[in-house]
Amino acid sequence: MSIPKNIKRIVATTALLALPLTAVAATPWYVGATAGLGNMSGYSHPLDFTVFGGYNLPVHLGRGTLAVEAGYDHLGTFNENGLPAGESASLRMHALEASAVYSWPIARAFSVYGRAGLAAWYASATASVTSGGVTYTGSSSGNGVDPLLGVGVAYAVMPNLAIRGEFRTITSTSGGSIDLFDAGAVFSF
Repeated sequence: MSIPKNIKRIVATTALLALPLTAVAATPWYVGATAGLGNMSGYSHPLDFTVFGGYNLPVHLGRGTLAVEAGYDHLGTFNENGLPAGESASLRMHALEASAVYSWPIARAFSVYGRAGLAAWYASATASVTSGGVTYTGSSSGNGVDPLLGVGVAYAVMPNLAIRGEFRTITSTSGGSIDLFDAGAVFSF
């Protein structure tokens, strides 16, 4: 089984780029983590998690702020849906991402943000078929780099701690995407 090019590119882009959003701009450096569900057409929805770090640039664009962020994504194991009995296929994915994040304050502790960057991904696929009491298995792997886009909201719980919810997508130029729906926390120091 080979991994479609679009999936390879999607995973790669996610791995290379990511940017921060923070309503917590008390200091320029921050770290955080998120968890949520991944979505890829035709596959199950695995749990994903991301750890990241970033830097708020000393630049203001209008009322908003700009940051750069990098992180690691464990995108989970996507199991293919709708296969006949005796067949299975799964795709396990990881990514490194880098992006720029533009954050816009809406209220004192609440902000919205957008991100754009790249994700460098790695995927390994396995498949098996059972026929006549014999099981045949195969595996392959691939990697790539694809665009990463996202939007989210953040709420500053304390001066150095914010919670956020975010939608991110790693989109291949040849079609297809991995969509991530995550929630987490950001700590600035």
